[in-house]
Amino acid sequence: MAAPTKISLLLVLAVAATAAVGVAEAAAGRAVTGLVTGVVPCSAGSSINVASVPAFPNAAVKLECGGRAVAGATADSSGAFAINLGTLTAATLMPLLNNKCSVVVTTPLAACDASLAGVAGMLTAPVQLLGGSGGTGGLGSIIALVAQIISGLLGEILNIVPLPFSLV
Repeated sequence: MAAPTKISLLLVLAVAATAAVGVAEAAAGRAVTGLVTGVVPCSAGSSINVASVPAFPNAAVKLECGGRAVAGATADSSGAFAINLGTLTAATLMPLLNNKCSVVVTTPLAACDASLAGVAGMLTAPVQLLGGSGGTGGLGSIIALVAQIISGLLGEILNIVPLPFSLV
């Protein structure tokens, strides 16, 4: 019985998100944009805490959804980046809601620390809507996510953040 309930809740979320984006697109002179912000760590490992390792300055960063590059940016001298997704549509928002998007650092780790030259792989971090619970489901997380979408629509910017980076 739990599976149909989860599927029903996900369907409600998908319909609510699509309707919310549709309302936003129809609003005269108001476009809802998506903004992914974070700091790139200069480290190898899993679940890297960016507060406890050096930053990765000038790293090339891209947002991938379903294996496809959506947008990109370059980190500044402190490793901070901001990827502007532009106007969000239902097609852009749905992969974000379905946890199909990740931030990927395309610059090799050796560029920030020569001792990491032999490290193979890329830094990646899944993303979530800021304010979401990041949980695996349940009515509470769905309500929080819908509230965040509506808040983002009213504020005209939907903030998206990377979870901890890992080397994959």
